[in-house]
Amino acid sequence: MVIVLLGILSTVLIVFIITPFQAARDMEQRAELVDAADLALNRITRELRSALPNSVRVHGSRHVEFISTVSGGRYRRLPEPGGGGEVFVPAQGSGSFDVLGGLIDSALVIARPPGTDCGTAAGHCLSVYNTGQPGFNAYAGDNLAAVTVADESSLSYDAGAPGPAFATHSPQQRFFVTDTVVSYICDPASGQLRRHVGYGLGLNPPSLPVAGGELLIDRVADCQFSYLPGTATRRGLVSLRLDLAADGERIFLLVQAQVLNNP
Repeated sequence: MVIVLLGILSTVLIVFIITPFQAARDMEQRAELVDAADLALNRITRELRSALPNSVRVHGSRHVEFISTVSGGRYRRLPEPGGGGEVFVPAQGSGSFDVLGGLIDSALVIARPPGTDCGTAAGHCLSVYNTGQPGFNAYAGDNLAAVTVADESSLSYDAGAPGPAFATHSPQQRFFVTDTVVSYICDPASGQLRRHVGYGLGLNPPSLPVAGGELLIDRVADCQFSYLPGTATRRGLVSLRLDLAADGERIFLLVQAQVLNNP
């Protein structure tokens, strides 16, 4: 009789107590993984939306790279009636121009030494009409110059070279203030997704240490990054899938971010 009662109690314990507690723990684990993946993907997409037009690149399927920006606006191309105002002239190695409507977040713009690599974190650079084509590719150092002075109404730049810093005007008179080059690299072998910055510009995919940079998230089982660039003057689409796994549970999230490619 005792053995029978113990058997009944064990069955009740397993079916009505342990199983619901296990299910609740599994749901909590999955919810934690979803929250972590959502936080990481939101950070990446937020940065991607402020990337320099036509600077997003995906290397393989686990490495997305772009040039970040901190500000931008429209420059004065023609003088005011009567000859007033500073205009932007592409055929100069250095110069100043009026910012139409004011420079966004001008207090955040930091000057940098002329002639330095605009992919490092030494300050900010001016970019005009980056289409990603030969001669208009920021990764090759095209159409970039160091910002030397910036305020709410004007900006000064210096490429550190005697030749013209910029090949031509932007059709919409747009300019961007770039910050640094950024990479997000997923490594399922180590279970980590890391953010790398400030390593410099280059046409080839950068060779970055697996354990370097800033750890964004761990427990990474897999990831898939892809990019549809569209055209050099239209929106591109970045797709990011992130798989996380822990304690026998595995989830994945897929997000897409549109990037503005109108330079």
